[in-house]
Amino acid sequence: MKTLTSILAIVIIFLTCSTSYAQSDSAKMSQKALQYADSLVKTDAYENWPAYADLAPVSVIKFYGGKDGYLDHVRTARMRTLSTTLENYPQLQVINLMATTDQWQCLIRKSWYFHKEDKKFHQVTYFLAQSNDEGATWKIFDLSFNKIANVIYIFPEVNIDMAIPEPSILSEQEELAQQQAETAAAGKNQASKKK
Repeated sequence: MKTLTSILAIVIIFLTCSTSYAQSDSAKMSQKALQYADSLVKTDAYENWPAYADLAPVSVIKFYGGKDGYLDHVRTARMRTLSTTLENYPQLQVINLMATTDQWQCLIRKSWYFHKEDKKFHQVTYFLAQSNDEGATWKIFDLSFNKIANVIYIFPEVNIDMAIPEPSILSEQEELAQQQAETAAAGKNQASKKK
């Protein structure tokens, strides 16, 4: 009986250690992916286009016909969210981290405010990141410049099990109306649960 208890204790300790190792491993990967996302934000802000293109996955560059085509697309598309005032730094958050047989993929949410024609807007977009070396380096690109339905063509390696929300740009009034609608819906759900 003592032998069985000892073996069971060893198995439990082993499983606990391996689980905590896996958790810290994915936390390290998430942090590394956020560092690369931060680099993408900075290369965009400082218009360091060669470095911006170097952060993109090869398939994305290829889709646009090379680095020049990709950068032309990005520079043109970003004009709609180029702020007329100095803004706070965007908030970056890992939403999803998934492994496939030969790579890791990460979805990062970017939230920031910008001003255009004296109006304040809130943009929520997503970065899709890919690592082929166990999270040591990441290739990353901003999905706000493309339709989510087209991501499979732009980045064929995308894990189709990863749910990618559509990016959004809301004015202050639209954002307030959305928050009020969500609050009202939550209130209705609470009332229906009490019945």
